[in-house]
Amino acid sequence: MRAHRRRGPLALALALVTCAAACSGPGDQTPLKGGMPPGSTSTPAALAAPPVTLAEADEALEGVLAVEGVLNGATPHLSADRRNALAQTCDAQYDLTFAAFKVSRDAPPHRTWGRPRLLVPRVQRAPYWFAAVVSNEDSAGGSRTAVLTLTERDDRWCVSSTALLEPGERVPEIAEDAEGYATALDQDDRSVEISPRLMPPLHATAAEQGTRGIAAGLVEKGRRTTGYAEEIAAERAKYKKDDCQGYDSIFGASGYPVRALRTADGGAMVMYALIRTDTLTNKVPPCAMIRVPEHLEPLYSGPTTVVKELRIAETQPYVSVVPRRNAHAPARIIAYLGSVTKVFGT
Repeated sequence: MRAHRRRGPLALALALVTCAAACSGPGDQTPLKGGMPPGSTSTPAALAAPPVTLAEADEALEGVLAVEGVLNGATPHLSADRRNALAQTCDAQYDLTFAAFKVSRDAPPHRTWGRPRLLVPRVQRAPYWFAAVVSNEDSAGGSRTAVLTLTERDDRWCVSSTALLEPGERVPEIAEDAEGYATALDQDDRSVEISPRLMPPLHATAAEQGTRGIAAGLVEKGRRTTGYAEEIAAERAKYKKDDCQGYDSIFGASGYPVRALRTADGGAMVMYALIRTDTLTNKVPPCAMIRVPEHLEPLYSGPTTVVKELRIAETQPYVSVVPRRNAHAPARIIAYLGSVTKVFGT
């Protein structure tokens, strides 16, 4: 069973590569709005009005962050505050915020946002979206740069994902037209080393299989890729000596939207989320009871002791930089934010 599950990200990646190379159908026929198709070039005279203007994006982001500031500054949080805070989020960000409120009534912590740099695609399909790069200061005075994506849902804007730049990393220069609009990449864009749709499963493969997997050489070694694989291997070895309990950890694409923008050097900046699931198994029940970690008990609805199996799922938004095609360089993870969002037991 384990061998079958580990092949999941790889099988998906290979299937998508095969389809991209062989399929000749018309593909997604959802109308594009904003002029030229993604990846194309255009003279300023040919530029059409984008479906989301820079001014609209700025107003939308300012509104969402202003509401977040008021709600997160409330002490204590009332039920209405939490409902309104959740209404500002969607996709991966909803999962993270919902779990934070379950763990602590005063979560998430108060943050102060700086002036954002907007990255708004000129041409895109509904649901419309844009990204923003903005400094983020917590209540302790620590400052990090965040990459946010916002999506329009039911005539409102919500934060779809947030990822914080890793130490020493920076956001790449994004290609912009004469009016300051970015270029969105199609999911199967083949002008870059890894198509946006393939980045999540290949990242998951690197996190599970490390330097020996098919993603070796495609995804750069590091803490958020092969470092996970090394950590998992060490934990497995420790539990292998235990006659009572077993351990496993798998990564998978989340199913949430994958967004990508063209960088100035012809590559891509890709925003997506993975789900990591750690599993503790009682090999010989009732050899040893498995306990839910105390800090995760609010996320678990059953008894704090689990007879057979405990699964801990973590939602992990990421931002990666993918080189242009034939650059012969690996993709690099530049931003991350993750937290446990679900706990299951049997």
